[in-house]
Amino acid sequence: MARMYFEEDSDLAFVADQTICIVGYGNQGRSQALNMRDSGLSVVVGSRRDASYRAAVEDGFAVFPVGEAVERSNVIFLLVPDEVMPQIYSREIAPNLESGDMLVFASGYNITFDLIKPSSDVDVVLIAPRMIGAGVRDTYLSGEGFPSLVAVHHAATENAFDRMLALCQGIGSARMGVIESSFLEETTVDLFAEQVGFLYAVRRYCEVLVEAGCSPEAAMLEFYASGEGIETARAYRDIGLWDQITLHSRTSQYGQEVTSRLSPPEEEAERARLRAIISHIQGGSFAREWTAEQQAGFPEFNRVRALNMAHEMRRAERNLYKVLGRIPDNG
Repeated sequence: MARMYFEEDSDLAFVADQTICIVGYGNQGRSQALNMRDSGLSVVVGSRRDASYRAAVEDGFAVFPVGEAVERSNVIFLLVPDEVMPQIYSREIAPNLESGDMLVFASGYNITFDLIKPSSDVDVVLIAPRMIGAGVRDTYLSGEGFPSLVAVHHAATENAFDRMLALCQGIGSARMGVIESSFLEETTVDLFAEQVGFLYAVRRYCEVLVEAGCSPEAAMLEFYASGEGIETARAYRDIGLWDQITLHSRTSQYGQEVTSRLSPPEEEAERARLRAIISHIQGGSFAREWTAEQQAGFPEFNRVRALNMAHEMRRAERNLYKVLGRIPDNG
């Protein structure tokens, strides 16, 4: 079992006298900044003058240009999107780092694929919340906390690990527990979950039901539009993937556990597909493909997005959501 750490394993004293800089005051950045401030830590924000700058000022933080904020700080949280992080790092962060500073990544992507190469005199750690930004704040306020994957990629100082755990306590994650991981592992599970094809699978389920004579509305309500899946997901979280099955009818249990099983050849074919996704990620092919797509101006991304937005199932979904009052009639 992976090793876990909790509040009793951490000590805020390791960062109590240090200034923490948040670069990227979005959903995660705002929540983590507020949590650390409420934990008694000194936090500043690095931002250009945009909506996030105004939000940070309104929340009472001292806000500086990114380079100046980094220069003033000992710990730097990089919470901007992966695709813009290398440019921001090379232009505004790297020139303002000092020996002994700590870089905190919430995603392993840029380190895993060598898109950012920090100097050897700074600590490089991962604190990757397994929670959306709003949940990071809400679970801190409720006292519950949230899990994170953590790792020390490079320790330039002797207390890198202790500083990392202190920061986990500061954001509220050590309350529930943080799991020792690696930058490669976090990148693999994160990208894999995004690339297994869940959205296309759900649409495919609805399409074949419509082919069988069911209405699009009935199909969509069954699979996601009713919100029933939210309650099922909560049961997954609270009591486990297979233990929650007893909350369903016996007919449902039989269908989910027996009828839905793949045959051995089908099972192996699906596993082969999933292994290929992991190879595409870990071998660096996806990162190279995504970088090339960005440099080309997102032609394939925009082409596929347009196809998905124009799909007949989305049109049916929009009509249903208008009737349900979830979007305005002119939406």
